[in-house]
Amino acid sequence: MKKIALLLLLLWLTQPACGQIDWSAYSQSFLDGATDNPATVALILAIPMNNNSFWTLHETCPQLDKLVNDSSFRQVRPAHLVTRTTFDTARAQFFLHGVTPKNAAAYQFRVIDYPTNRVVVPWQQIDRFTEDTLNQRAGLPQMGYLGGFKAPLQHTLIVDVRNVGSGQIIASSLIAWVAIKPSISSVYTSDNLNDFLKKLQYPWARETRRSPLQQPGEPLTLPSTNTNLVLVLNAAIYHKEQVQYELIRDDEVVIPWQNNEYDNSFVWLRDYAPGTYQLNIRYTAQPLHVTSYPFVVEPAWYQSYGFKIMMGIVVAACLGALLFLLLYVQQKQKSRAELAKKTKLQLELKAIYAQLNPHFVFNALNSIQGLINKQDIQGANNYLSDFARLLRESLANNNKDEISLHEERQTLDTYLKLEQLRFGFQYEITLADSINPYESSIPALLLQPLVENAVKHGVSALGEAGRIQVRFDRINDTMLVQISDNGNGFRADAPTGGFGLKLTRDRIKLLTELNREQPITLDIAANSPAGTTLTLRFNHWFA
Repeated sequence: MKKIALLLLLLWLTQPACGQIDWSAYSQSFLDGATDNPATVALILAIPMNNNSFWTLHETCPQLDKLVNDSSFRQVRPAHLVTRTTFDTARAQFFLHGVTPKNAAAYQFRVIDYPTNRVVVPWQQIDRFTEDTLNQRAGLPQMGYLGGFKAPLQHTLIVDVRNVGSGQIIASSLIAWVAIKPSISSVYTSDNLNDFLKKLQYPWARETRRSPLQQPGEPLTLPSTNTNLVLVLNAAIYHKEQVQYELIRDDEVVIPWQNNEYDNSFVWLRDYAPGTYQLNIRYTAQPLHVTSYPFVVEPAWYQSYGFKIMMGIVVAACLGALLFLLLYVQQKQKSRAELAKKTKLQLELKAIYAQLNPHFVFNALNSIQGLINKQDIQGANNYLSDFARLLRESLANNNKDEISLHEERQTLDTYLKLEQLRFGFQYEITLADSINPYESSIPALLLQPLVENAVKHGVSALGEAGRIQVRFDRINDTMLVQISDNGNGFRADAPTGGFGLKLTRDRIKLLTELNREQPITLDIAANSPAGTTLTLRFNHWFA
């Protein structure tokens, strides 16, 4: 068999069904000397020239060898066959040299698919021919045209021509559609790129360095400094449209399927970012067969996860420190504001203390004066003695914010005893068993003005019939203090001309502002049938 490429010749077919082919774009196969004599009947097989790129990969074809070595197949056919492999999806064209409209009735042809043995075209006459002008343009005589045929991959088409008179097959041509996919023969990187460039300049030169092909199952690992990756294919590519590739980085397509940039048998990648890559390569002749080449580009030190994590920690620490500083400044400003407010409230409380003590002393001196005016010298002396003790207690507690209930009860007892000498009323101070007077506390000098108010506005006019009761109770975490009298009653909104109740209300307001978690409330209610009850509620006092 002889393969001859007849270049720059056009073959026009006489019928539209034949169409026309660019003869220069096809490679023709026929037996040696078949076209030397115009009268010699011989099959000519023409396939697209692009198939020449892959012959080196398939110098042998098992499916063709099996037929050629089959004795039963060869027994009914001539000794010399035209065999060819093709890798293109295009149709193979068949021509019958030596057959013209004058002698076409003496010949028939058929087409059979192998391995199915399906008859694609049964025996039929040859009724299509090339133009007679082809002889003038290409120096070829008019020939019979059998048609263009194709088969699936791994199938073979058998074209037979027989003499009608003898029934003997006089020519046969076999064409096999072989599966092909890119095969990578060598890989070059920036380290040995000069070797690759020398190989391009001198293709026959021997490689001086071994290309870094990856181990089976392991992707090629490249440093971040590598900027070139060349994959050489085991094929004779001479049109860039014959090769297509796709590049995937970290499971995302960064370069979709596109034609190769070079009319050569290599794919050249440059300037890629760090990541895990997969390069997919395919031949346009058989796009369903894809070769994948994985490789990994390591990140630079400043692109590594460790560095990014460290920088993230540093940035987070800086932001945290900045946030902490802002919060610290805000908290400090808030603390200063709170301290200033607390100091202001404490100063206001001290001012109220300063008013309460003169108020108490004034009332006590009035009481002593009343006893002297009554010529009750003994009572005045007793009063002065108790008053002195009460004054000492008052002065001792003057600088304290809170005192124990035990101390408060003693102070109230001393005060009521003094007033009892003056007015003769009866009093009682009771403490619930659930309250420990030594462990529980109360704001200093808070109750004395209220008790004084009960004496002055409640029982002072009743004499021995007057009754005052002070009771300390506990309800869960709340302490209740009730001051009751059986006087004529007292209206909270009635003008009295005194300072005790007003100062106590102001003080309760300031104490609540200082400690909003333990608010204090004061309620005044009329008793039935007579008298008044003042209720102090110390909320969350035992929490």
